Amino acid sequence: MYQDFFSLKEQPFSISPDPDFLFLSDRHKEALAHLMYGLQGNGGFVLLTGEVGTGKTTVCRALLQDISEQIDIAFVLNPAQTEVELLATICDQFKIDYDQQRASLKSLFDAISGWMLHNLEKGRSAIVLIDEAQHLSFAVLEQLRLLTNIESNNKKPLQVILIGQTELQQKLKENQLRQLAQRITARYHLLPLTLQETEYYIQHRLNVAGASYPIFDTKLLKRVFKYSRGIPRLINLICDRSLLCAFSQNTPKVTANMIDLAVKEIDLSLDQDLAKDLFKYGWRVLFLVILIAVTAYQAPKIWHHLMQPEQAFETVSELHLNVIPAEQQTQEQAVFNSPVSTTAPLIQDNLSWFDNYPALDLSKGEYATALQTLYAVWGYQVELSRANCEQASRASLLCVSTNTSLDRLTTLNYPAVIELASDEDIIYAVLYRFEDQFELLIGAQKIIVDRDWLTEYWSGELTLLWQPPFDVTKPLKFGEKSGRVMWLAAQLNRLYGLPDTQKDRFDWKLKEQVIEFQEDNGLVADGIAGQQTLMLLVQQLDPKIPSLL
Repeated sequence: MYQDFFSLKEQPFSISPDPDFLFLSDRHKEALAHLMYGLQGNGGFVLLTGEVGTGKTTVCRALLQDISEQIDIAFVLNPAQTEVELLATICDQFKIDYDQQRASLKSLFDAISGWMLHNLEKGRSAIVLIDEAQHLSFAVLEQLRLLTNIESNNKKPLQVILIGQTELQQKLKENQLRQLAQRITARYHLLPLTLQETEYYIQHRLNVAGASYPIFDTKLLKRVFKYSRGIPRLINLICDRSLLCAFSQNTPKVTANMIDLAVKEIDLSLDQDLAKDLFKYGWRVLFLVILIAVTAYQAPKIWHHLMQPEQAFETVSELHLNVIPAEQQTQEQAVFNSPVSTTAPLIQDNLSWFDNYPALDLSKGEYATALQTLYAVWGYQVELSRANCEQASRASLLCVSTNTSLDRLTTLNYPAVIELASDEDIIYAVLYRFEDQFELLIGAQKIIVDRDWLTEYWSGELTLLWQPPFDVTKPLKFGEKSGRVMWLAAQLNRLYGLPDTQKDRFDWKLKEQVIEFQEDNGLVADGIAGQQTLMLLVQQLDPKIPSLL
């Protein structure tokens, strides 16, 4: 629609894979190198994981371009199959004859085995590539492992490439798959693009499409990165909508307001059309139905000092009580005990309290229930009787209580337990998401309120969780020399796409970087890396960390 307006040969930001627009960042190249190395082995599995939209398919397409002509490839794009269906699909892909009317595990396995051994005698080998592999059942994964056992003269004719979301890593840690996990010869987890890579990515696609002038000013690319978190698919969506917005306003260049409007439109379409595609495996989707275990349980490093926040925060004491990690939960445990209610309509009368919600169970508005829900947002199920801030230490989280404003809370961008007070009652809820309106969770019930209503009834009290990277007894300031400074410098360089300098002293250059980060995120730009600065930095470096926006 807008191609002629911008004098473009083709659409630059289509989400459909196009080899002409292939862009391999340093991370994609590193992933490609790992996979190529794994395929040089003698049989076994190669694993590629990453969040939705980070470019796993792009890496695999680049990998297959360099595959030897002596290798046959079978693509399995629908992993939701039984063992028989999977083996039949592999036979179809390799054009192996079998009796479709009497197909069984044994007959299909024998057919594949015979074909592979014959293939090996001809000096050929085979690869089975499975996309969305996190959906494979344990039985199917075991059948794949048995296929990789086929060998002749100590040579294995088959290798399997598994491509999937982060959940695939957790599945392969299950005890019943330990034999398969030991057969993985190479693995790589693909992270989003850095700021610099995002800028290169956008410019690359525009150049390929034939852009004759800079449609996006350089300073706006940082804005795209901030919204997209470096995820290529989201970058494409934001840029595409921004170009459409510029076209509709007859403007030759994209502005900051157009990017903001594009993001708002994408959020609306995500709710309707793209949610299944982009956030199907994230913690945001169907939260009220089931909590997906998304994090592997491994005790993070214990730092040497107690953790406490900077000024304006009060740290709750950390005691070692029981927290159930998400990946140790059964599916039944991950579901709230109370039934999930239908999302309540937006409160229209700002002074109505909860009177227009006769079905809303306000007995679920206790502080412990709200804190239990907040732990669930982070992927942990805590018993209601033990839902308190002391649990945080076992999850390597920090529980922080404070009194603040709504604007400050949205700047911090972390879900929080908030206190709602009327003349007659006090209710605790989790402020879960913020778009145009605010989503509140009261137990397993969700309601949507506007800013006026929340300002009317929120007392300003809140409790939130976050994961500090190190000792935050005191903020990092100019002149400090420590390992904390080295971490801070490395993460800011990573965020802004700069080379790591291994800097361990807080110098003027680092202070300027901190000030830039604070200005970008609406914080007081004092160049001091206190708790609020660290909270946002940690969150922006890891897209899996819960956030309001």
